[in-house]
Amino acid sequence: MKIRNRITLWITGVGLLAGFFFSLVVFYEMIEQPYRLLDAELDSQAHAVVACFAPITETPAAPRRPPTVMKSLDRPYWIKVFDEKHALVFSSSMARYADLPLYHKRHGYTVTIAIPRHVINLGQGDGNEVAFRVRSFTLRAGGRTYLVQIAKPMEKLAEEISGLLISLLLGLIGSGLVLVLVGYYVAGRILRPISTINNLALEITDRTLDKRIPVGGNRDEINELSSTLNHMFDRLQLSFTRQKEFVASASHELKTPITLQRLFLEEAVHRRDLPSSFREQLITQSAALFRMDRLVKNLLDLSALELKETYEPGELDLARLTHSVFEEFAEIIKAANIRLTVVIPEPFPIHADREKIRRVLINLIDNAIKYNHEGGEIQFRADTDRGRVRIELFNTGPGVPARDLERVFEQFYRVEKSRSIAHGGSGLGLAIVKRIIQLHGGTVTMESKAGAWTRIRIVLPASCSPAAN
Repeated sequence: MKIRNRITLWITGVGLLAGFFFSLVVFYEMIEQPYRLLDAELDSQAHAVVACFAPITETPAAPRRPPTVMKSLDRPYWIKVFDEKHALVFSSSMARYADLPLYHKRHGYTVTIAIPRHVINLGQGDGNEVAFRVRSFTLRAGGRTYLVQIAKPMEKLAEEISGLLISLLLGLIGSGLVLVLVGYYVAGRILRPISTINNLALEITDRTLDKRIPVGGNRDEINELSSTLNHMFDRLQLSFTRQKEFVASASHELKTPITLQRLFLEEAVHRRDLPSSFREQLITQSAALFRMDRLVKNLLDLSALELKETYEPGELDLARLTHSVFEEFAEIIKAANIRLTVVIPEPFPIHADREKIRRVLINLIDNAIKYNHEGGEIQFRADTDRGRVRIELFNTGPGVPARDLERVFEQFYRVEKSRSIAHGGSGLGLAIVKRIIQLHGGTVTMESKAGAWTRIRIVLPASCSPAAN
């Protein structure tokens, strides 16, 4: 799970938990408040009922008959009034339909009983159950003590409480959705600097180690991470530079002694006083030394490309340069009985580094000849497409397995070591080609069918095309 989703879940969870507890408090308060108000109402009405039993004069006499005003309390309240001898002196009409238990409690209590709807309609549900809020009081009036039991139906209150509960649940669901959206947005804002750092870090490769991640003015964890990554890139760049300098220096130091040894072996091979077996050993050693000399030259060229990373573009005719390179390989192509097809407009002016493009053509054509078969074919085509220069080289031969196509342009990578050694390959030719094309701002790709053919495609940007120049 992504960190953004985790942060969103955490924000949503914490928000819902806080909202849940807050809703519980609100729900409890909103439930208790109606009960307190209802208990206060019952208290007030009980005192009003007892006041109706007070005698007119101070002389002892029977209590007055309840006045007409008590009839206004008859419908909404359940009332029973008892005297000191627990004799019933008054009961409301609602008391005839239900008998509520009497508890001597200081506070009110709730009683639920069944009253058929056809007897009296109090808003009861399908179960004919009605909830009453009941209070009992012992009050004095006119020198007498009365026990008042008074109650009121709470069906409307129950409906209001149910509506309140539903509203709170819907509020929690709605707030949960809002929290998810807000949390996702906030998590994105929090992680945006990390996403930026990630994108910048992906752009930094062994070719672009000079790039760095911008460090802001805030001294927070994000800036500490950026600084740490920049220090790591500094160390990597230093290590890569030292490695390239070592390879360049070592190759340069090896070039002279290898050249001297090649000259010595070439002279020794032509001596007639040497035994034939010894001459064959010298020829074998000369071939091995030739491969070493070629490897050193490739290392020098690759090191120069990586260290300097510069090229000198100029006007050149790609058609003339291509024909001149093929002429250098003419004898080898003829000896291998390879059919050659070259399709290129003449003239074909481009803006590029002549020597580096020549090196690209030499490496590609050399591979097309070496990794071909007797009576095979080579096709070279060049044209422009939407302002870009397209170069394509096709050759028959053993081809390259699909699993190796992504790695053939890596340094020292060889598809088959035995085959490369047999042809004198070092695994640097295509790496040099890719680096030169990258310096020109282009791309190079390979397609191949194992055991059949190989095709190399080069695309140079519009700045190299004839139309741009």
